Amino acid sequence: MTHPTRSDLERFFSPKSVAIIGASQDLITISGQPLSHLINHGYTGKLYPVNPRYQDILGHKCYPSLADVPEVPDLALILINAARVADMLEQCGKKGVPYVIIFSSGFSEMGGEGVALQKRLTDIARQYNIGVVGPNCQGMMNVADKCYAGFGSVFFAGYPAGRVSMVSQSGGFGFSVLSLCSEGGLAFRQMVTTGNEIGVSSLEFIEYFVRDPHTDIIACYLEGARDVARIPEIGLKALDAGKPILMWKVGNTDEGQKAAASHTANLGGAMALYKAAFKQSGIIQVDDIQDVTDYGRMFRCGKLPKGNRIAMITVSGGAGILMTDECVSRGMRLASLAPETVVKLKEFVPSFGSLANPVDVTAAIFNDLALIRRTLQAIVDDPGVDCIALLNASLQGEIATKIAAEIIAIADTTDKPIACAWSARDVMARDAYAALDEARIPHYKSPVRCGRAFAAMSGYAEAKRRIDAQRGEQALVLKKTQSKQMLVGRTTDVAEYEAKKVLAEYGIRVTQEALASTRDAALVIAKKIGYPVAIKVQSADISHKTEAKAVKLGLNSDAELSVAYDEVLANAKAYNAKAKIDGVLVQEMLRGGTEAILGITNDPLFGPAVMFGLGGIFAEIMKDVSFRLAPVTPAMAREMIAEIKGYPLLAGARGRAHADIDGLADAIVKLSALAVDLKDQVAELDINPLFVMERGKGVVAADALIRPKVQD
Repeated sequence: MTHPTRSDLERFFSPKSVAIIGASQDLITISGQPLSHLINHGYTGKLYPVNPRYQDILGHKCYPSLADVPEVPDLALILINAARVADMLEQCGKKGVPYVIIFSSGFSEMGGEGVALQKRLTDIARQYNIGVVGPNCQGMMNVADKCYAGFGSVFFAGYPAGRVSMVSQSGGFGFSVLSLCSEGGLAFRQMVTTGNEIGVSSLEFIEYFVRDPHTDIIACYLEGARDVARIPEIGLKALDAGKPILMWKVGNTDEGQKAAASHTANLGGAMALYKAAFKQSGIIQVDDIQDVTDYGRMFRCGKLPKGNRIAMITVSGGAGILMTDECVSRGMRLASLAPETVVKLKEFVPSFGSLANPVDVTAAIFNDLALIRRTLQAIVDDPGVDCIALLNASLQGEIATKIAAEIIAIADTTDKPIACAWSARDVMARDAYAALDEARIPHYKSPVRCGRAFAAMSGYAEAKRRIDAQRGEQALVLKKTQSKQMLVGRTTDVAEYEAKKVLAEYGIRVTQEALASTRDAALVIAKKIGYPVAIKVQSADISHKTEAKAVKLGLNSDAELSVAYDEVLANAKAYNAKAKIDGVLVQEMLRGGTEAILGITNDPLFGPAVMFGLGGIFAEIMKDVSFRLAPVTPAMAREMIAEIKGYPLLAGARGRAHADIDGLADAIVKLSALAVDLKDQVAELDINPLFVMERGKGVVAADALIRPKVQD
C-alpha cells in the first residue's frame, strides 16, 4: 500500500508541541519515559501528557483525553495497549494531529489478530492523512533541537549534535548505532525508528534527510520496504546533493528474511535487486556498526578523491602491507609514484627505508620530525596520487602532537583526502587526536579500518563520476503490440518457439528454426537449415526439456534425425503423460561462441530487472551474475558485463577470441526495453543459452522461456 510523500517532516522532527498519550507517573516504564526524557534534555516546546488517571505529571497538567488538549499538537506519542491504539489514532485524526508515533507492539509482527489490528491502523491513517511512524518502534531523537521522543536506556544519556541523520526499522539496534557512533567520534543530528512502517517509510525519511541542509551523511538500517522501487530515484537525489547514504540492508539470507518478517513484518525482497538498486544510485552498503562510524568519519573530511589511486606513508612496513591488501581487494589501486617524486624522496628518506609505495620512512622520524612533512608534501604534489594514508603506528606524546600539526598544515593546502592509521591509546595521543578531529582529518586505530574507509569513499566518488557521465544517456524504448497481444491473458508458460518470436520482435537475434508436427516435416526443415541440427520438444507443460531428455543435439543426417525425433517424443510423454505437445522444434546448431544467460525477473516490489551471467556452472553454481533494474542504458549494460568474475573469458583471456561485447550489451539493452514494455505481461524470461559470438558477429539466443504474469 502506498502513502503520499510527506513534505513537512521538519514539523515531525521539530514539533512545537507534543501530546504524550498514555503518559505515566512511573518514570521508569515505557509509558513514563518519553515525557521525562523530553523534559530532562531541554525540549522547549509545549508538552501535553494525556491520561485520565492523573492530574499532573512532572509539573505538567495531565489531560483526561486528547480532545481536552487546548491546541492541535504537531506530534502525538501513543503509549497504550495495542487493542486501544486504533481508537486513539482515530481521535488523533479527528483532532487534526499531523504526526503520530505508535510505540505499542502487538500488530502484524505477531501474526493472527495483530495483522487485522494493523490494517485498521493503516486505514485510519489514510482516512485522516496522518503521518504515522510505527507501530512497534522506539521513537525518534532530534539531538540538535533536544527533542528526545522515545524510550530505552539510550535516551537517558545526552549526545553531541552532529551532521549525520539515520532511519532504522529496528529500534533498539538503531539507537545503539547512534550511541556507539557518538562514542566513536561520529555525532548524529537526527535519528528515527520506523518499526512496522505502516505510514512514513524509511525512504521518505531518507528523502527528507537529502533535503535537510543540516544533514551531510545519511545512514539507514533496512530490513525491507514496500516502496523499494524508489531507491534509485532517492539515491540519485542524494548523489546530486553530495550526501553519501550508508545503507545497512539485513535479512539477506532465507533465515534472515524470516527473522525480519517476524520482527517488523516487512518484505525482505531479493538481495540481488537491492544491490542492483544501490549500485545504480551510488548507495554504499555497510556490514557493521564500525563501518558506519569509520565511513562516516572519512566522509566528514569533506573531500572526495578524483580517482582510486592511493599512496601510503608508513613507519611500519607491516601496516603498509595490511592496508594495501585491504584497499586493493576493495577496488583501489596503489599509486605509481612519478620519477620526479622518487627523486625528491631520495633526498631525505633513509637509505634503509623504502621509496616504493607504500613509502616507509622508518623510525628515523624520531631523529627528524620534518621527515613526515617533507614526504607528505612530495606525495601530495604527485599528480598520479588521488588520496594519501599515513600509517603512524603507535606514535604518542609530544612527537605525536607535532606530527599531527605537520599533517594538518599540508592537508589545509590540498583537495586530496588525507587520513591516518594511528594505534596509540587515546590517553597517550590525546592532543594529536583532538587536533586531527578539529581539522576533520579522520584517524583509525588499525590500517585495515582505514583502508576500508578509504575504499568506501573511493567507490562512492567513482559511482558519482560514473553516474554523472551517464546522465545524458537515454534508455532504449520499444513498443511492440504483437507480443503484448499474444501474452495478454496467458496463464501457462510460453515455450521456446513462441518465446523466441517475442525476442525477435524486440531485435534480439535467435537461431534459425521451425516447428515440425511430423517426422517428415522435421526432415524437410533440417535440409533447409542444413546439418547439423538440434531438436527439442515444444510444450508449455515441460519447462525443463533437458531434464525430460526431450532434447537431441548435433544430429548430422536424416537417419539420426528420424531416430531422435521418435526418442524425444517418447521421453517427453514418459516425463509428463498429460503434457500438451505443440511439436518438435528443429534448430540450427551454433558453432563457437561463449555461452551466456540473460533473463528478466519482474519483482512485485522493484518491478522489472535484467540479469546477465555466463552459462553453465558460472550462473547455476557460482552465482556469477549481475542485475540492474530496468530500464538499462548501454553504459549500464557494459558495467553488468564487466563486473562478473567470468568477464576475462569474454575479453580474450589466455588467447581466447574476443567475444562481441558490444553485441552483448546491445542485447541487454533490448531485453531491458522488452522488460519495460511487457512489464504487465511477463513475470520471468530466460534466454539460456545465449551464444556470444566472436567480436563483430553478435549474439544468438539458442533457447528461451517466458513465464507470464498472471493477473490477480
